[in-house]
Amino acid sequence: MKTRHIAAALAIASFMGISGMGMSSAAQAADKITVARSGIDIAFAPIEVGAEAKIWEHLNLDVHVIDIPGTRIETVLTSGDAQVGLGAGIALSARLKGVPTIAVASIAGPPYNLTIIVPTQSAIKSATDLKGKTVAVSTAGSLTDWLVREVSRQEGWGSDGIKVQPLGDETSRMAALRSGGVDANVAALMQAFERQDQGQARIITYFGDVVKDFQSLVIKASDKVIADEPDLLKRFLKGWFESVAYMKAHKEVGAKVIAATWKIDPVAVDKAYDIEMKMMSDDGVFKTADMEVIRHSLVDMHVLEKMPEMKDLYTDRFVPVK
Repeated sequence: MKTRHIAAALAIASFMGISGMGMSSAAQAADKITVARSGIDIAFAPIEVGAEAKIWEHLNLDVHVIDIPGTRIETVLTSGDAQVGLGAGIALSARLKGVPTIAVASIAGPPYNLTIIVPTQSAIKSATDLKGKTVAVSTAGSLTDWLVREVSRQEGWGSDGIKVQPLGDETSRMAALRSGGVDANVAALMQAFERQDQGQARIITYFGDVVKDFQSLVIKASDKVIADEPDLLKRFLKGWFESVAYMKAHKEVGAKVIAATWKIDPVAVDKAYDIEMKMMSDDGVFKTADMEVIRHSLVDMHVLEKMPEMKDLYTDRFVPVK
């Protein structure tokens, strides 16, 4: 009798152990979400900082990142290779050209993440000295292109008062700056500080001081993801803004993670950190004034022939994030 009881107890213990292992395994199987982004930017770092703070783990999300040119973000969202994209607000015209993607949350407002730099010994001291000068930008119709033209407009020179030269990536633009092929270059904030500290260049303009109302960066999603996986998208957005809050409260951790992620000089990251964090949205809500500038910019850049409706640029279904 006693032997039967022991055998039964062992069988139950064995069953419970196997079941427990199964339940533990299921609990640990995080939901994967792929995020496409373009460029090196503190504003894109909530992914890595959130991982360091175990925010994604707490939300049972496995966040995978693919870094690609900005022009491909809509492509990978449409194909399903990524569920979320991080990119420029000025690229929101894609929906009006038949691409089934839309902005779902604001990442950042005024563009403090971008600057204009000149060679250290240049006679150019500020934006007022740029009339007739040539500034390197990434591509025609890009955010960097529009920002330079906006500086020209604000100086009273019209959109062509400063010559714009599309030269592609940062390496190509810096090569042109060093060789004298251009007078100035649009550079990301961290890299600008790094170049300045190395004696290679000097910052003359912070775009956030020039363009006060602007939707610099947004989180995008495809219509398919919004329709089929809205809860996954909501969870990602929750984690994103929890990570932003963590970054604002823990600079020492955020700066360390950013420097390691992009191999940027920690001193340059430290200088850029507070400047760029002030542009970051705490809740993803789109500001009307910022989006109005985007609407006008799409016409100014001849991307669209007429002013788009707000509903074609973003949805506020998912913000503020709760």
